[in-house]
Amino acid sequence: MAELPAGRAWNEEVIYFALTDRFADGDAANDVPRGSDPALYDAGQEDIAKYHGGDLRGLERAIASGYFEALGATALWVSPPVRNVWNSLADLGGPKTGYHGYWAQDFLDIDPHIISSRSLDGARAYADSRDGRMQHYKDFVALAHAHGLKVIQDIVCNHAGPVFFYDGNLNGKLDRDKEMEWRLPYRAEGYADLAKWMSAPEWNALPTMPGGPLTILGREVKTTGLLQKLETYGRRGMSDDSLGKRDGEELMCDFFALRDIYTAPDSPHFSALVDEFVEIYRFYLEEIGVDGFRIDTVKHVHREFWEAFTERLRAKVGPERAKRLLLFGEVYDSAQVILGRYTYRQQWPARKDPSLDSVLNFPVCFGVREFLRHSLGRWGPVRALEGAVQIAASDSFNPTPGADGLCARQKMVNFIENHDGLNRFRVAGVSTRSNLLANAMMLTMEGIPCLYYGTEAALEDTRGRLIGDSETGRMTFIPREKPERLDEARSSADFAELAAVTHLRRALPALTAGQQQTLWADSGETQKDDGIFAYARFIEHEGKVDTAQTVIVVFNAGTAKSTTGAPGNPMRLLTKNGQPLLAKGERLVLRQTVPRAVDSAPTVQVARPKDHPTAEIALAPKTAAIFTVEKE
Repeated sequence: MAELPAGRAWNEEVIYFALTDRFADGDAANDVPRGSDPALYDAGQEDIAKYHGGDLRGLERAIASGYFEALGATALWVSPPVRNVWNSLADLGGPKTGYHGYWAQDFLDIDPHIISSRSLDGARAYADSRDGRMQHYKDFVALAHAHGLKVIQDIVCNHAGPVFFYDGNLNGKLDRDKEMEWRLPYRAEGYADLAKWMSAPEWNALPTMPGGPLTILGREVKTTGLLQKLETYGRRGMSDDSLGKRDGEELMCDFFALRDIYTAPDSPHFSALVDEFVEIYRFYLEEIGVDGFRIDTVKHVHREFWEAFTERLRAKVGPERAKRLLLFGEVYDSAQVILGRYTYRQQWPARKDPSLDSVLNFPVCFGVREFLRHSLGRWGPVRALEGAVQIAASDSFNPTPGADGLCARQKMVNFIENHDGLNRFRVAGVSTRSNLLANAMMLTMEGIPCLYYGTEAALEDTRGRLIGDSETGRMTFIPREKPERLDEARSSADFAELAAVTHLRRALPALTAGQQQTLWADSGETQKDDGIFAYARFIEHEGKVDTAQTVIVVFNAGTAKSTTGAPGNPMRLLTKNGQPLLAKGERLVLRQTVPRAVDSAPTVQVARPKDHPTAEIALAPKTAAIFTVEKE
């Protein structure tokens, strides 16, 4: 029997992020939903702007086969499953579809592109209705739980899809070829009174739902219809560079021509808007059974909204459910202080309880990519990665434990790639070895590691490039006509290597519960340590390190054998407070290399000058090694 998901702390999880439309098409019958424009679907699964057919059934088959259990993934993060606007002519670069899920039209319905007419075992029929679609999603979550997997639902509060247009010529209808009606230039003051609700059913471009109160699966959901009022939206138009803004414009504009929901605390609907979203997302927690939320576009929403939303949601679900809930946000920024502010409340220190539990760790992502994501076997500077790790251990993030006893630093979600512009780690020229090492780093660092779908089989974005953002990595993983590719992925060398690291992570408490400290980073002053990055994971009891649980992790990204330390300056095995990580009578023991078969085994020389342990660890190029402590 699989371990019940509720029995694991969030820092013990390994997240697998699946962009549902691109994982696997398990049911061809939903590729073109009834009444939808067939031109929005690409049967060849090549055009990344169109639907590819991936669905819950594709994920269910992988779950039922034990695929994620074999990999060591323990939580599935699924892209927003809600009913979307299906097409938009507003995006830069031409028309795009809402296959990704971030263009909500109905926040309390499941998109027909991802549901089936019968359950996986064929025993239950799902009606083509809100209840039927929601029942399939509920059964999907139950299946994941039966296999020991938590489910993290991606949610959005910042915007809806293109549910209204800007009637520039005042003719009362959408002129589909008029760019301004999709993408009105941003205005700093006032709002555009040209906004008119969409009415294009073949694109599901319709007014936002839900309306008033609903009964779904026998449960009354007390929504008010606030999202159907144009006054709830900012209606100021689109700012082309809102992603990088920090001046307040990012809070007010249409994000990439989507429709900004006005979240300012001085708006007349602020409190009612918070309550509306609490009621919506409480339903998914209590009735559907999802375990946590990844929250999209956090920095484009006023902080006051997140503080009210998190407080009221936790209160509504009650203390026991709140203990098991994870709320982590996407704050697209390289500065830890910007990310960390969303884990604090603005009333700090009068109120020390967390706002969001944690955020996606963009600084670590950028640092790992700078260090390991290069072609021709090269490596990059490690300074940004070292800095990101050091700052994460500082007070940039709220140190106050949440209801589960874990603080923000312990629940930071580490990743190296995702579905947004920075996309695939492995693009043309980046080796499978570099991809493996980067994922191994995620799995051994403090925080919650997140694997991006396909990375376990070293899925390569051949159209992606090292320089510049791209969405080309949103390719289909398991092609429609080749379901055997899932078994091939499971049998691949990369899958086996990552599975070995995930299982070692589970076996060593320091890799899930321990603090992290950098021990050595390539100094740049000598070739002896080229490409080296080493860190310790350790557990303290009453302020004293339990050396028997110390784990030392060393990466050599260089092209030659390299050693921790520099001439006259060996790597010290001490915490920043001077406590030894290796006691007298103990030694470092190699537990695993990454990859497991290496050209030459690591060598270790330990010394104890003045009772301060040091270690010179030599690694073969493009390898990592994980050491534990044992008695001599």
